[in-house]
Amino acid sequence: MATTMTSETVTVLRLAGDMSLAEMDSLLRVLTDLVLANKKKVVLNFRRVTHVSLNGIAHLAEKSRRFKALNGEIKIVCLVPYVANLFKLVGAFSNFDVVSSEEEAIARFES
Repeated sequence: MATTMTSETVTVLRLAGDMSLAEMDSLLRVLTDLVLANKKKVVLNFRRVTHVSLNGIAHLAEKSRRFKALNGEIKIVCLVPYVANLFKLVGAFSNFDVVSSEEEAIARFES
């Protein structure tokens, strides 16, 4: 599902493949574990994702709202056009800061 890069303040999860509802549930568990470890600045890199479950996107948007309630944030980077359209279809863009690169996302967290 993902490779992880963690700095002192930001965790980057690089996702890949078809993110079925089961894959999204796994991602949500990882995000819950990060919150419990007090790591609430997360970047999700979708560069290598080919499809995402619509229900999974809705659950991810809810998780993002919970992060914000805990003074955290999930940023999304590198959405391919097809996956971006799925996020639009669900109306999930308002729940995320969507940027073009990991570097930009990390810089926004650090500013």
